Amino acid sequence: IADGVRAEFLGAAGRRVFALLRAPDLATGECTLVVPPFAEEMNKSRRIVSDFARRARCEGRGVLCVDLAGTGDSDGEFAEARIGRWFDDLAAAIAWSASLGWRVTSVLGIRFGGLLATSFLRRQELKLSHVVFWQPVVSGARLIDQFLRIRVMGSRMEQGRGEAAVELRARLKAGDTLEVAGYALSAALCADIDALDLHAELTASLPPIRWLEVVADAAAAVNPGTQRALEKARAIGCRVDHAQVQGEPFWMTTEIVTNPALVAAS
Repeated sequence: IADGVRAEFLGAAGRRVFALLRAPDLATGECTLVVPPFAEEMNKSRRIVSDFARRARCEGRGVLCVDLAGTGDSDGEFAEARIGRWFDDLAAAIAWSASLGWRVTSVLGIRFGGLLATSFLRRQELKLSHVVFWQPVVSGARLIDQFLRIRVMGSRMEQGRGEAAVELRARLKAGDTLEVAGYALSAALCADIDALDLHAELTASLPPIRWLEVVADAAAAVNPGTQRALEKARAIGCRVDHAQVQGEPFWMTTEIVTNPALVAAS
């Protein structure tokens, strides 16, 4: 890869997935697959992922990024997205990267990407050296609840209109598609994500996990929820190393932020 960057649309017209490989000026090597977070959090994370890719390239590693179906520059609408299709997209990107001489040997899962990556890895036979989580989502159902809360809060700002999360949940269960912050969340994708739980997806056969949390004070005690999640993961037999990194929550800030310490810790 002469210029260090290779971008391509993979698959047939109408089902193309956009993949981006950033690698050193070498013929072959190892690379890290980045599994992105959910909805707008993906866009908020692009800057820090670029910083991570630059750091990895300086250390002789490649970084493989994928816009999952219905997101970013890939084909399809968000309302058509399904977890199974996203698994296919990740597999296609890994195969493409390998065809260029860059074999995926590690994974970085960001927020929901950590949960998605874990579920994906249960179904794939990849020889990985390690997995890194950035602020991983532990419960798919909780992620959906938080996502719906965006619409609930928006509805309260409109005179004469107010929605409740339980009502939105009922509509999704009935098969409706709901628009939330510009994203059309389908009943099918909601059901797919609801079914995902990190501890149900984790297995002792996974490579060592580097679990990184972004917090206001790195010296503060670990959040009780995170501590419980770590204990459950270790009880399953997972090898988990946890660290806290000081910084702002890059996936949800109004302004785009980065975190050199998080990149370095990864």
